[in-house]
Amino acid sequence: MGGERSWLIIDDTSLPKKGDHSVGVAPQYASTLGKKANCQTQVSVTLASREVPLMLSLRLFLPDIWTADPARLKRADVPLEHQGSKTKPEMEGSKNRWLMRLARDFRVLAI
Repeated sequence: MGGERSWLIIDDTSLPKKGDHSVGVAPQYASTLGKKANCQTQVSVTLASREVPLMLSLRLFLPDIWTADPARLKRADVPLEHQGSKTKPEMEGSKNRWLMRLARDFRVLAI
């Protein structure tokens, strides 16, 4: 794995949901559906090469309707360090140094 024919891919994946009790569920743009829908969104970092893809990171995106409601976050047991409002690119912010070091070994970092 690695080398000039390997890619690091940062992507979001939407999971359509009914109701609003699952953590992160809210009306938001669902990339997999191409429209706004009630869903959860995950942000992933995957290493892809000619071999099998390897997921390196997977995090649940919390929309503003969730991060603005401390009682809801507490009921859902969302860890304190994940309760702040972040954009999808910012979600990997704590890992950016790690990703940039890793990206030196690959030809392309796709975001």
